[in-house]
Amino acid sequence: MEHNIEVNQGKDGSVSSEIRTNTELQYAGFWIRFVAVLIDGIAIQAVFLILSFITNSSPLKPSLGMSVLQYAISWSYSVILTVLLGQTLGKMIMGIRVVRKDGLPNTWASILLREIIGKIVSAIILCIGYIMAGIDSEKRALHDRMAGTRVVRK
Repeated sequence: MEHNIEVNQGKDGSVSSEIRTNTELQYAGFWIRFVAVLIDGIAIQAVFLILSFITNSSPLKPSLGMSVLQYAISWSYSVILTVLLGQTLGKMIMGIRVVRKDGLPNTWASILLREIIGKIVSAIILCIGYIMAGIDSEKRALHDRMAGTRVVRK
């Protein structure tokens, strides 16, 4: 979301400013988001495969320690890239990004809520939280609603 600041000077010499928000966002729907998640999954699985070769462990039956490491890598990937860039590799390729409803930069708190807690809740309820993106007027999934975010086309 863009913010435009308009400064006006009146005839009497007074100065006023107005902040306008460009609300013409094109929301990213369910399927484009789904493809972005698939791309992210392929990228993360490639990292896990390389990691399993380096550690000489089975990629099909990871140990408990390796499973914990894989979750940490997955969540770190999603959270860090979304906070810093507004998008993961999959979202970059698909030309979409995560923005806050208020147009301010993503924060660690909002993205942690979205990417970890929100997505766990979305999945636990039979993935209905994800399906909501296909029927909501602003294409928001449950985790977007929880975190006050939107996924938009760039």
